[in-house]
Amino acid sequence: MKPTVLVVDDEKSFRLVAEEALSREGYAVRTAATGAQGLAAFLADEPDIIILDRNLPDVDGVELLEKFRHEATGDPLVIMATAYADVESAVTALKLGATDYLTKPLQLPELVVTVRKAFETRRLKTQLQALKGKQEKSLSEFTQPPSAAMKTILNMIDKVAVSPATTVLIQGESGTGKEWVATLIHQRTQPRAEEPFVEINCASLPEQLLESELFGYERGAFTDAKGTKRGLFEAADRGTLFLDEIGELTASTQAKLLKVLETMSFRRLGGTRDHKVDVRVVAATNKDLTREVQEGRFRLDLYHRLDVFHLRLPPLRERPVDILPLARFFLERFTTRMGKAIARFSTAAETILSGYSYPGNVRELRNLVERAVILESGSEVSAESIVITGRPLLESGRAAGAFFTIDAAADGTPPTLQDLERAYIARLLDHAGGNRTQVARLLGVSYPTVAKKISDYGINIPERR
Repeated sequence: MKPTVLVVDDEKSFRLVAEEALSREGYAVRTAATGAQGLAAFLADEPDIIILDRNLPDVDGVELLEKFRHEATGDPLVIMATAYADVESAVTALKLGATDYLTKPLQLPELVVTVRKAFETRRLKTQLQALKGKQEKSLSEFTQPPSAAMKTILNMIDKVAVSPATTVLIQGESGTGKEWVATLIHQRTQPRAEEPFVEINCASLPEQLLESELFGYERGAFTDAKGTKRGLFEAADRGTLFLDEIGELTASTQAKLLKVLETMSFRRLGGTRDHKVDVRVVAATNKDLTREVQEGRFRLDLYHRLDVFHLRLPPLRERPVDILPLARFFLERFTTRMGKAIARFSTAAETILSGYSYPGNVRELRNLVERAVILESGSEVSAESIVITGRPLLESGRAAGAFFTIDAAADGTPPTLQDLERAYIARLLDHAGGNRTQVARLLGVSYPTVAKKISDYGINIPERR
């Protein structure tokens, strides 16, 4: 359908030429000579855009604008037009929701361009909202798990969001969601949320290329510098710059980054002029930067400059309560994407999912579920479709899908209750990576009770992962 335009103006000549010019542009145009006619036409068939005269014979255009906005079911674009260059009324109209303001006598090319620009702005805003919606849905895989650990992280994100200049350091294993956290920080920080979110992996480029990406360069700075290029700090001005894998920076780049963080100014490669920026830097690493500092691979002053607000993302094995909710979230996503009617995981499949330690964290779980949806042909994901590559799921001899097994004695004697308890606690310790607090939570008993059982049974505690 053609976009619709309503021209409300008491000058017949203007209505005629505007209708002709906009019709040639592909718009469906209606006209009205008075405010009453304009309002009636609006109520009969709400247009996409309104060209509204400021001075009508029966009503003030600003008053009519208020009525349009009040009666609208959608969000019509309104361009005010007047023969009087009245700045005050222009400001009033814009505050009431007018898209633009033009002064008569209007040049038709100017009118056509203004209408076209208004529609283009609407289209771009719609696309941006759609993209934000998709991004927020994607981020829900991070925000929806119910564990106390993730609630704490989300609470800390909300706290740092009110301090838009504070530098944030995110530490966590690969696949724990560091990029998701950086994006959430950006989205929840005003006014930066409306500005660019720019990211770069510091391990993906050699030193000179990384510096040219971060700081930009002037023409002739090096052989292939045919022109001037803005760097990522400039691109992220007023927004957020996410530096992933910050622990991979060379000593030279660390020194330059430190200067930028201290002064919020820098020089492009080959340049002589300082450029000021307003950027929140969020850095992430899967390394222990304190150890990197101790061993001389990372600058202490840069570490302190980055570690103003520290967020540690716990690995998935430390929050097993999140495994199944996340798996079900991914199941819904991938079944929708692939057009499959898979409603759930089987009990055996959920047992397997719950019993794995996920060295690749949330990313590995997502990949595992995607693979299972591809393999599954039934209405629920079976245990056979849960295929874990690169690392065995269970110890040798354990039945597939079983979280815990115990063998009878060599003479066939069944295990005693104490044997079962000892073996089960040992299995939970292995599952929890040696975390006795987590074992107590899984058993539903107190920490001292677990500690006493471990001592009484002489169970070896596996090294904390």
